[in-house]
Amino acid sequence: MTKNTYAHLKSIDKQNIFDVIDDEPNQLRQNYADTLREDITKQDGIGIKNISFVGMGGSALAGGVAQNWLSSRLLVPFTLIRGQNLPEYTNSSSLVVISSYSGNTQEIILAFVRAIRLSARVIVMTRGGELLKLAKKAGVTILQLPKISQPRLSVFAGLKALACVLQDTGLVSGVDLRRELIDTANHLDTQKLLWGVDKIGDNQAKEIAESLQGKPVVIYSSPMLESAGYKWKISINESAKQMAFCDTFTELNHNEMQGWKYPADKDFASVVLSSGFEPAEIEKRIKLTKETLSIYGYSPTTITPSGDNHIQQLLGTILLGDYVSAYLAILNGVDPTPVDIIEDFKKKLELKT
Repeated sequence: MTKNTYAHLKSIDKQNIFDVIDDEPNQLRQNYADTLREDITKQDGIGIKNISFVGMGGSALAGGVAQNWLSSRLLVPFTLIRGQNLPEYTNSSSLVVISSYSGNTQEIILAFVRAIRLSARVIVMTRGGELLKLAKKAGVTILQLPKISQPRLSVFAGLKALACVLQDTGLVSGVDLRRELIDTANHLDTQKLLWGVDKIGDNQAKEIAESLQGKPVVIYSSPMLESAGYKWKISINESAKQMAFCDTFTELNHNEMQGWKYPADKDFASVVLSSGFEPAEIEKRIKLTKETLSIYGYSPTTITPSGDNHIQQLLGTILLGDYVSAYLAILNGVDPTPVDIIEDFKKKLELKT
């Protein structure tokens, strides 16, 4: 990335996305108990037999990250729903977490109404909008998220809120999720110094962005980083305004890898996100996939995050992806924050309904 690019960075980044990304670790320090009218306790978890997390776009990301992180520790089934349709088994023994940062997402409002009608235990995560009004009227628990420029940049806040719910209701095995997230925030504070705008010298985030410029991006993730791979895709789509796709080992070994044969000329970039905590069998598959597909143009940039545990590596990978996509936006000459095509589509949709 040239000095000339740096000179234009602030003029392109009109809404200061780099400041927002720099502050993401602090979202993990948010104390939601301060805003609650009454505490969430283990009493609220008694009788709960299943959890549904309902969200769209960036507002669904916290649920995906939590599922990726806590799947082996959850004491009841956890389902991530991207849409308005709740499972038929939803009833008074169900905990339904409704997530919409804006509070105006049509599908999520419909899901909220259905959850109330089905007598589910409902918790709402939002910043405001119509959903906040409905939640207040219904008297359900509300976790009000901090003001952040875009939902995709509020993932850590949503994760902290959801982790507090799961821990306080006793729906995860005996662990201190708050402590894990505070420790992770401290870890990310050191990592961001290596990727931020003020970093002098080698900067991994900038180098990756340069390698992705002008090409569709294929992101393959090891299982422990599956939600990070999806977040990279969304960030590249929305921040850099660039095509990106994702898949996960080992699922891709059963289908997608065959697709590398054609077309013969492939003008796109590939990235592998691989946790150092994966079992040897996963590492073997990642290595063998590279060897097998190299003759078809598969030459990925492999990223293995630092961190003492799963959540540090998972959120570190997500934070790196946010920096990469923001730098990629600068290289593309576009403001990283707005999502004009999406917003225009939503307005047209409103006119047709």
